[in-house]
Amino acid sequence: MVKHHDNSEDEELDEAEFIVEKILDRKVVNGEVYYYLKWKGFDDTENTWEPEMNLDCPELIADYHKRSKKSLEPNESIDSNKRITQETATNDPSKKIKRANDYGYGRGLEIEKILGATDVYGELMFLIKWQSTDKPELVPARIANIRSPQQVIRFYEDRLTWANTEDNASEK
Repeated sequence: MVKHHDNSEDEELDEAEFIVEKILDRKVVNGEVYYYLKWKGFDDTENTWEPEMNLDCPELIADYHKRSKKSLEPNESIDSNKRITQETATNDPSKKIKRANDYGYGRGLEIEKILGATDVYGELMFLIKWQSTDKPELVPARIANIRSPQQVIRFYEDRLTWANTEDNASEK
């Protein structure tokens, strides 16, 4: 995967290229396909889930699908009930543990704006618009609070309202 490059002449910094070594897994979340990637030159602890739309490695995607089809041949001893149970377990959001690297932070992106906040399965999440991307992403507040405290504060300050005590006293 190639990071988004800013081609302006003012930018003298050469942004790094991240090369996918291997695709390890695939999942679908809210209709969007994600691949679990092993990055070339990085340790396995740095593997990340990336949306298919961000990838530019059709050969590796095709290789992954060939491998996954072979692993699901009918000659295998895994029956369809077990397969469904395994897929259901991995699609259960309460069972997934994501690190900060699984979000825009892991791709080196900066926050453009926090668009909103919501509760997902009992956890506060921020809808974050990253610079140089079009699609916002839900990020747990516990991660955003640590990685981007000033943007989180700005988000709350923009929504803060004060009650005017003089108006309240005259209404009584």
